[in-house]
Amino acid sequence: MEENWFIDKLDGTNWCTWKFQLKHLLLAKGLWAVVDGTETLKDDASTKEIVEFKARAQRAFSSIALAMKSSQLYLITSTEEPKAAWDALRNHFERDTLANKLFLKKTYFRTEMREGMSMEQHLKHMKDITDKLAAIGAPISEEDQVVTLLGSLPKSYATLVTALEARVENISLDYVQQALIHEEVKQGGEQPISGAEAALIGKPYKGKR
Repeated sequence: MEENWFIDKLDGTNWCTWKFQLKHLLLAKGLWAVVDGTETLKDDASTKEIVEFKARAQRAFSSIALAMKSSQLYLITSTEEPKAAWDALRNHFERDTLANKLFLKKTYFRTEMREGMSMEQHLKHMKDITDKLAAIGAPISEEDQVVTLLGSLPKSYATLVTALEARVENISLDYVQQALIHEEVKQGGEQPISGAEAALIGKPYKGKR
């Protein structure tokens, strides 16, 4: 009996997440090769192979259509094959025009976090933009992501930003993100900081020994 998997439906705003989830859903069902075009029908295929391939292609196409909200179905209604449907969606959501790249890059590099805004929300917003840029062949390097993230923070994070910028060794994006999340937690209430955090921002460690 085949397992059932559920993902959020494509609504026009969640393409990057939806694309990732649907790809793995189709991989789990053994149908991804039909969608990305690596599995095709051979010229000398037997009647049985033709029937099986068409059945798999129909299942793949249905999986795509059923994972979309009705408001988005117009994007694939003129297609009948899963690869054609997938290509139509990619062409729509991943337009790699210069104007689109410029818009996304301007949005990314000018992003600012407002005081009181959730750090998780801010990080998710920035990641959504970098994912979109990567999807259209304009990825942002990790170093530029770190620099942009630190420059996007409000004054309440100034002390931590200064400490991070003063570090001699290179720091990863993940390290910076975790430091910012911990800083948000500390700012939300007087909580003891860890030894690692103390070393990071140059404060005496007052935790348990």
